[in-house]
Amino acid sequence: MDLVNLADSDLRVSGVCIGTWQFNDGVADNTWDGQTYEVSKSIVDRALELGINFFDTAKAYNNSEKVLGRIFEGRRKDVVLATKFHVAGLGEAEGLSPEDVEKALLQSLQDLRTDYVDIYQVHWPNVVRDMGELVKELKRQQALGRIKYYSVCNFGPQNLKEMLAAGGQPLTNQLPYNLLWRPIEYDIVPICQQNNIDILPYSSLQQGLLSGKYTKPNDVPEGRRRTRHFSKDSTTMSRHGGPGAEAETFQTISRIREICDEMGLSMADTSLSWLLAKPCVRSVIVGARTPDQVNQNCKITKLSQEVVKKLDASTDELKAIFGNNPDMWAPKSRMA
Repeated sequence: MDLVNLADSDLRVSGVCIGTWQFNDGVADNTWDGQTYEVSKSIVDRALELGINFFDTAKAYNNSEKVLGRIFEGRRKDVVLATKFHVAGLGEAEGLSPEDVEKALLQSLQDLRTDYVDIYQVHWPNVVRDMGELVKELKRQQALGRIKYYSVCNFGPQNLKEMLAAGGQPLTNQLPYNLLWRPIEYDIVPICQQNNIDILPYSSLQQGLLSGKYTKPNDVPEGRRRTRHFSKDSTTMSRHGGPGAEAETFQTISRIREICDEMGLSMADTSLSWLLAKPCVRSVIVGARTPDQVNQNCKITKLSQEVVKKLDASTDELKAIFGNNPDMWAPKSRMA
């Protein structure tokens, strides 16, 4: 797999980044069942064999940092590691002090068994107590060599403007983005384009909806029916309280499948390739439960602009339904 530079940095990464939320060392959550260390290691081994060198984790993911630390011990130099910090044990209104950020980073470094991370990300904007002091602290950690670059996740237009005004220059903005979820195209993508911030899409296959294996809502595991695609009555875990757009979502999936069939490509292949044809996107995050899923979910094809526009048109109706609220789970966006 070819490597590309993120934004203007010297970080060369594969076009596919392995998301490791599911690397939980057997501890299940609302989205993922328990996954053993051995399975996680086999997924990483297969990814490296395919030329994938980019891995994303977070302090908030059950055991993921610790699992990756064990897996990459002795071969840290072969990979680009990104992790995230959040409010641990604090009310959202309090946010994080510079001391909290340093404590979280040092814990992540210990769990990852490394003395630096390539990309250190603000997980959600609500962890920020004061943008100026946060930027100052991130730059201090850069100077200490503990992080190479800092980035953000789930930052909306105002969040980005505040960081830029405070003298910050995030390398990437990690956001939910895929053929079935395009709200960031309204307001966030233009700001990223103007300020040389790459977009790192997560939920790139919409938690499996774009894998092609689900044909109706009830086929989807309940823990993955929490998004605004589904009715509030579809799961007890929903927070958005709305009617969802189940009929429109599955009609859109059907249209995408028809386009893929015409080209002789899988939905996963096409969906990832579509993302990589979009502005500011140089790498996309995908998950995998088995080594074989790494093979299935990590194929990239160069799509013509004609095909990209055709896929755009097939999902424009759904894009209009969801509007410019980029939060998949909440009626009011936490991404200001």
